[in-house]
Amino acid sequence: MSANPTVFLANYLIFVDVLAAAVVIAGLLYCRPQFLAFRWTVAAAVLLVLSYVFAQIGGLLYYDPRPFAVGHFQPLIPHAADNGFPSDHALLAAALVAVMALVDIPLALPFALLAIVIDWARVGAGLHHIIDVVGSSVFVALATLIALLLQPVIVRWLAPRLPNWASGQRSPLNTDEHREA
Repeated sequence: MSANPTVFLANYLIFVDVLAAAVVIAGLLYCRPQFLAFRWTVAAAVLLVLSYVFAQIGGLLYYDPRPFAVGHFQPLIPHAADNGFPSDHALLAAALVAVMALVDIPLALPFALLAIVIDWARVGAGLHHIIDVVGSSVFVALATLIALLLQPVIVRWLAPRLPNWASGQRSPLNTDEHREA
């Protein structure tokens, strides 16, 4: 591994980001009522799947050769000279910001800064153009909007098939009128 900080940030910061997000989200959801955790899970699943689908479609519709391929220079990190659009690292970093924001918006801010650093490092390493990382964020933003719109519909559709806690309903056994004295 090179001592160049851009190489470290471009290659490995995403792993730190994923681990930190997993720990923070698990801790936050553990402290929330189960039905809120379930609703977050539905929204996050839709967001992640749609982000990936949009990125795949975007990559098929738009070809952006990697900077080192068109500039004829050696990138800081060896990489195939394939389509750089969209950036997978930037897509994952933006998705982590979005799923974090679904739980706690202020706690999403440090993850937004990490995403910016990851994007900068990928561009700085010569692996992506700015359009590649911005495109990834746009795909995640669109997926987030759709997930927020679909989540109540999906939860409502799933509610009759799941335990009462999943929809936020109280069980009749938990009401005051059914408690024994």
